[in-house]
Amino acid sequence: MEIQIFPFSDSRLGPVDGYRLRDGDLTVTVLSLGATVQQIRYRGKDLVCGFSDADAYLNSTCYYGATVGRCCNRMSALRLGGTAYPLSRNENGTNQLHGGFAGFDRKLWTATATADGLTLSCVSPDGEEGYPGELRVSVTFSLRDDTLSLRYEAISDKDTAVNLTNHAYFNLDGPGGTVLDHTLFLDADAVSVCDGLHLPTGEHLPVDGTPFDFRVRHPIGRDIACAHPQLTPWGGYDNNFLLRKPIPHAFSLAARVEGKEIGMELFTDRSCVQLYTANDEHPEPMVGMERQIRHRAFCLETQEEPNACNFDPPSDALFLKAGERYEARTSYRFYPIATQETT
Repeated sequence: MEIQIFPFSDSRLGPVDGYRLRDGDLTVTVLSLGATVQQIRYRGKDLVCGFSDADAYLNSTCYYGATVGRCCNRMSALRLGGTAYPLSRNENGTNQLHGGFAGFDRKLWTATATADGLTLSCVSPDGEEGYPGELRVSVTFSLRDDTLSLRYEAISDKDTAVNLTNHAYFNLDGPGGTVLDHTLFLDADAVSVCDGLHLPTGEHLPVDGTPFDFRVRHPIGRDIACAHPQLTPWGGYDNNFLLRKPIPHAFSLAARVEGKEIGMELFTDRSCVQLYTANDEHPEPMVGMERQIRHRAFCLETQEEPNACNFDPPSDALFLKAGERYEARTSYRFYPIATQETT
């Protein structure tokens, strides 16, 4: 794997560097701002949405390609060991979304080339966005055999909560259209039930007979307009799927998506994945001046079940004990459709 460093652009936080990773047909560009995947290029096709200017990322509310934390997705509060920690509420004054007002997507990370790939690191101070403990975080990006692999690590000096993910927006046909015709297999039997504030409650809805059943691959857009209380309010998919894991935290296939010419397989050791289908439009143009149209991309955000510490009874899925190491892995394998056997 080759790594090339280059100045990406200035930003109001300071200069942002780009790191271009290349191995065979796969090239991935990662930014020091937000440990962000700015570009994935495979066999000459751009597969993710993003911006060509660092301040455009800071001005956006979409978390394009960013490493998200401390806790991705939505949280109402944080309860640990009987102690309640009031979190910042950056969504409608009610929830914390993707780590708060200044989450990991808005930090300048430090990059180091290692034998495994490119490692980006940052420190979240004690009390930041309401979380206890100084948290030291790293994400290692590596390429091999048409696969982009991400390894997350974190350690805290106090008991805290961690739930890291990457928020890449994929369009396997390239930017400019929608992903409604992409076919999706998602190895999940249930989705999290959300309340009116889009917070998971701890209840689970079996996918049988619902628009959430992707156990047999079909177009993302086939059922996206179906009337359903866990689909209609969000204008498309924005749901946490509970993966079928015979062995907890086994590294296994979670999803397979195919466009017209390129396919992608998602592997993870996390227990859940959030399917989001870019259900809104925004005025800021993306790379190549492409519009941010509705359903322009899909996100598959690997994670533990969001808001789990606030369930009744609470789950310890997000809990990280002081001095213990958080580790998580996710990989994306790309392939040309013509040479992939379908299942």
